[in-house]
Amino acid sequence: MNGMIKKDLFMIKNNYRSIIFTIVIYIFYTIMFKMDMSFLLPFMSLMICISTFNYDDFNNWHSFATSLPKGKLNVVKSKYVISTSLIVITATVSILINYLINSIRNIGFDISISVLCGELLAIVFIMALIFPIIFKYGAEKGRIAMAVAGLSIAGIVALITKVFKIKISPNVLTFIDSHIYIIFIILIVLMIGISYFISKKIYLKKEF
Repeated sequence: MNGMIKKDLFMIKNNYRSIIFTIVIYIFYTIMFKMDMSFLLPFMSLMICISTFNYDDFNNWHSFATSLPKGKLNVVKSKYVISTSLIVITATVSILINYLINSIRNIGFDISISVLCGELLAIVFIMALIFPIIFKYGAEKGRIAMAVAGLSIAGIVALITKVFKIKISPNVLTFIDSHIYIIFIILIVLMIGISYFISKKIYLKKEF
């Protein structure tokens, strides 16, 4: 698996200019327009990780990788390890940048952390949703399927919210607010774990 991780890191390294440009844009918009851009770096890192699937498909990597001992299993593991690690790293960078900028602007750091946690939850949800689809249908078809699934989920949520007008009890809101970080970690682990299990089941059954 180490070789597969190094292979993906090498491909990601080729995108360092995009990462630097994203950091510059992030800092510029945050300072000049006071916009919350904390989602940008983790989201950009996810898009870069997804692009590694394109390289794998183009170079017929799967045929070679699956011929190795535990090749299929390591392919799935390496993708999740790389993607999760890069999202965590870029989120940490976002936190540091937010801390410096908000210290200058005298804005509470807790607010920034809460916002970033919500954005990270959404980014991990996208990853958890799209990875099994990509492993099943490939990178190109996976993106189309993700767009369709994303629009469908958004439509269903909007419909449920509008029709049923769900109200959350104040006690529930208080509990969530008191345990927000624990709930955040549990949800992240659950989404990644379930997604990994589904991807593994799909990929182990594929023939190349």
